[in-house]
Amino acid sequence: MKNTARKMETRDDRIMGIMKEMGRASLPNSFVLDVCHLARQDNSILGLMELWANESDKGERAEIIAALQDHIDDEKELPRDGKPVEASKISFHNLDSLANDIAGFKAKFKDLMDRHGGPVAVAKKVGMPQPSLSRLLNSGSMPRRSTLYKIAKALNLSERDIAGE
Repeated sequence: MKNTARKMETRDDRIMGIMKEMGRASLPNSFVLDVCHLARQDNSILGLMELWANESDKGERAEIIAALQDHIDDEKELPRDGKPVEASKISFHNLDSLANDIAGFKAKFKDLMDRHGGPVAVAKKVGMPQPSLSRLLNSGSMPRRSTLYKIAKALNLSERDIAGE
């Protein structure tokens, strides 16, 4: 029984150490808390955190942060206590048509973010790591509805502002 308690303490110590390092790296507090919560439940998340802590390449670190943000977003969409998760308040009726022109959408979306201070300022307002927002802009896929909603809400924008006509 003592060994089990000691292993959990060691695991928590590792999580807390990485949590402090993430704070020193100026990652948003909400991100750090969310990822640490997940790491306490899932060894693979702790593994990603340890990879981040041991990585010296900024690009690799940014990819790991973006992957951790994806895990946070996935976890937030899971049902709780047998109840469905509340859906985003914004209904993106034209998201399918936007998917046909991802590059055009991303260019307009980047322009919109530039008008709100750029990706660094928007990431800070949204409470997500800047590498995650950059990954969203530079990937070839459409952002999640929940991510678009979170950005729209943080910038006090409407569906039309984010999705266009």
